[in-house]
Amino acid sequence: MGGLSLVWLVQVSGSKGSLPDTVFLPERLGLGRILSTIAALVAMAGFMNLLGFQLTMFLFLIFLLLVLGRQGILVTLIVALLGSAGVYHMFGRFLDVPLPAATIKFLANLGL
Repeated sequence: MGGLSLVWLVQVSGSKGSLPDTVFLPERLGLGRILSTIAALVAMAGFMNLLGFQLTMFLFLIFLLLVLGRQGILVTLIVALLGSAGVYHMFGRFLDVPLPAATIKFLANLGL
C-alpha cells in the first residue's frame, strides 16, 4: 500500500493541469445509499451479540445486495450464504479470531 501510494504521489505531482470542477457531495440518491449502508453497519454491530455473527452477516449481505445492489434474489441468497459462512470459517477457524455466537437459545442450539 505504501509503495502504491508513493507511485500515485509521483504521478499526481508530475501532472500539470487544474482539478476538474466536480461536486464533492453525492446526489440525493447517492447520499441515501451511503446513509443506508452506515445504518446497516450500525444495526449489524448492535445485533451481532444477540443473533450471532453468521446470521447477522447473512442479513447484512442480503440487505446490501438486494436493496442497495439491486441483485436478483437467487444471486443474493447464494452470495449471502457463501459470504457469511466463508467469512465465519476464515476468521473463526483459520485465523483463530473469536466471533460472537447467538445468545438466543434457539439460535445457539442451531450452532449460530
